[in-house]
Amino acid sequence: MEIYLLRREEWEKFYNCNRINVDDVPFSERYHPLNGTIIVGLFVIFETLYLPCLFAIYKHTEHSCYKLLLFIGISDMLMLLFHGLESGIYSFTGEMFCPNYNFNYVTGSFGAALFALETSANIFLALDRCCDFISPKLCEFLFNGKRITFWIGFSIIFSFYYFFYVNPAFYNSVYMNWFMNPYQSYSIESTVNLNDYINPITFWYNMFLTFGFPIIYLIYICFFIYRLREIKAIVDVSQRKWKITMFIQVAIICGINIACCSLYAIMQRLPMSKTLIIIGYYLNYFVFGLPPFIYLFCNETIRNDVKKIIGKNLHKLAKKLYSPPNSIHPSYNSRMQRSVNRPLASRFSGGN
Repeated sequence: MEIYLLRREEWEKFYNCNRINVDDVPFSERYHPLNGTIIVGLFVIFETLYLPCLFAIYKHTEHSCYKLLLFIGISDMLMLLFHGLESGIYSFTGEMFCPNYNFNYVTGSFGAALFALETSANIFLALDRCCDFISPKLCEFLFNGKRITFWIGFSIIFSFYYFFYVNPAFYNSVYMNWFMNPYQSYSIESTVNLNDYINPITFWYNMFLTFGFPIIYLIYICFFIYRLREIKAIVDVSQRKWKITMFIQVAIICGINIACCSLYAIMQRLPMSKTLIIIGYYLNYFVFGLPPFIYLFCNETIRNDVKKIIGKNLHKLAKKLYSPPNSIHPSYNSRMQRSVNRPLASRFSGGN
């Protein structure tokens, strides 16, 4: 956004829609109603399930990992608006970067910021769990209490950096995925130097997500396996189940993140088949949308809390919809009762 707001002439050099004619790519190649229907349908399911899960997670934020899961969940729900709803609508409208370049650049920048927010928080979540297995005291020192706000604050600052200084990706209706090259699918695509659109920080961060993050993930798995016998020996059943289910949740979420980030980084630089690019999109989509399914299937505490939340709200709704007419307005009932109890003559004469 910095180049868009403060260096407009330079911005137009790299994002000039006068260089292409949008209709050079036929609308029939950009129109994918089936894909759009699937994306929008999944968006509704993901958001509907995620919201009660976040309320359930919020009830257990005495644990540092739950605070991170809550933070990640909020960023996921926001990201689904761009990566889900916007992508789904664009599959119907055949949208490319041009001609609505201003809107697409702004929403792309928000998407880039949320990507940095979510992925960095996932890294800290993996570190939190690693420290818990290596040394609970170290985990308490680094992540417990108000110290968790330092890590969350770092993710927020990092996302602001991405918003202002990183060139965003844009949805391409031909390949049904997001690309940093605004001229993807057009004849001038091959003449574009992709390095002009990649911030050095972005390059190294993507390298870390592709190679460094998996190392943290492997360390996490190795320490869990190493301490599995010790975990199974924990007398407190609830504590034992909590450690195992938390490992499963974090392992699945981080694993999907790694696969998605690696494929996305490769996709931006190397030619790939359209099928693989679409698979990459859905992998990325599931990074933001699958966590509620993971919580509901793997975490009994969250599952029970969600049942209570949904049951309580359904009960309130049912009471409003099916309450008897005579219970709608008690004051009206009391007035009617007084009227009935008055003598007949006083009723007609207007007396009290």
